[in-house]
Amino acid sequence: MAMAEGEGSSSALARVRVSADRLLCPICLEVFRQPATLPCGHSFCLACIERLWEQPAAGGGYSCPHCRQSFSPRPALRPNPILGGIAEELVAEAEAEAEADEEGEAGAGVTPCDVCPAARLPAARSCLLCLASYCERHLRPHRLSAAFRDHPLAPPAADVGRRKCAPHRKHLELFCRTDRTFICGLCLAAEHREHQVVSLDQEADSRRKELQKTDLEMGKQLQETLLEIGSLQQNMDSIVRTSQKVEMEITNHFSAMTESLDEALRVVIAIIGREQQAALTEVKATRAQLEQKCMELREKKLQLEILANKSDNFKLVQDSLCFSNVSQVPDVPRFKSDFDFKLARASRAAAELSSQVKECLRRAMKRRLKSTERRGCDKSAETSDLPCHTSLDSPEPKIRRSFEESLPSQSIAAVSPRHAHQVLSSRHCRCHTADF
Repeated sequence: MAMAEGEGSSSALARVRVSADRLLCPICLEVFRQPATLPCGHSFCLACIERLWEQPAAGGGYSCPHCRQSFSPRPALRPNPILGGIAEELVAEAEAEAEADEEGEAGAGVTPCDVCPAARLPAARSCLLCLASYCERHLRPHRLSAAFRDHPLAPPAADVGRRKCAPHRKHLELFCRTDRTFICGLCLAAEHREHQVVSLDQEADSRRKELQKTDLEMGKQLQETLLEIGSLQQNMDSIVRTSQKVEMEITNHFSAMTESLDEALRVVIAIIGREQQAALTEVKATRAQLEQKCMELREKKLQLEILANKSDNFKLVQDSLCFSNVSQVPDVPRFKSDFDFKLARASRAAAELSSQVKECLRRAMKRRLKSTERRGCDKSAETSDLPCHTSLDSPEPKIRRSFEESLPSQSIAAVSPRHAHQVLSSRHCRCHTADF
């Protein structure tokens, strides 16, 4: 029974866990390394307490950093093997658990607490002097203890442990503007004494002002760029609208010109058709006369044959005398027409007019396009109205006379004055400069 009670008490003791914050050195805030216990009962790392008492600021006195109790003479410092063993076991256990779950409860992308031995909680703040990150639980000494009153706290930073001066192992709290690098206080005294050195807060404020100034300048540049883009868009829209407008105007001009040519073609074809009809009517009339003449000649020929076959000589002579007096053969009508000649002259006149119109258009286009290119070089954007129409004279009156001479007067008179004017007027040889 006694043995059972002993086994139960030993197992209960095995389940007792020491709080991790009770195994931290109040000076370095790390797990004890060779802990030494002072006469007042507080424990510190042996190296930490010796380094603290050897500093000139101690003034030759020896006191506990935690309770401020003074000791005279200096007490002998010896490592506490029991406390050191517990600390070593705690560190070994924390390293084993860290290997099993390196991130712990903090999760990916979150700065973990540097003190939590097992499940590393997310850090609440980072100490820029201790160069470590702490959760709310392990941050309590920095908030309550007077020993950490001067320790600056910052938002959690994953690289706060690397913000140390490599040669001196001190916090990088200064910035050398000459060398553009971070330094500590010992670096300032050793290598950067004559350099331009400022505190990290001053450099951050200066950089922040520069960044704000740069941000304002970039904002102005962005605004100007957006305005320029808007202006370019307006120019693009104006170019498209103007091009469409001018294209429509040119299309209308050419359509009107094409309609005039089509109407002139219809008038000329109508004149030629009427001339053809008149010529055919004349030919038909002449043919009718010739057919009538053929009938008369056949009848007289038959009479002559009958007269020649009579046996009564007296009657033959008597009838032949009468037949010779009344049966004179009339002249055969002849058809005379210059229709082919008139059509050939009309075709030549139309060909000459077409050649002159095409030459007029070609010259006008060449001249106006060159003029437009010169104006485009002198002025990049021109939105004024198109110039007034200018006619190009051509030797059309000669063609008109030739065409009139090629057609009969009655055909010209049969055409309406408006159509005749459209066909024969010099407007059909005009080329407006605004059309190009």
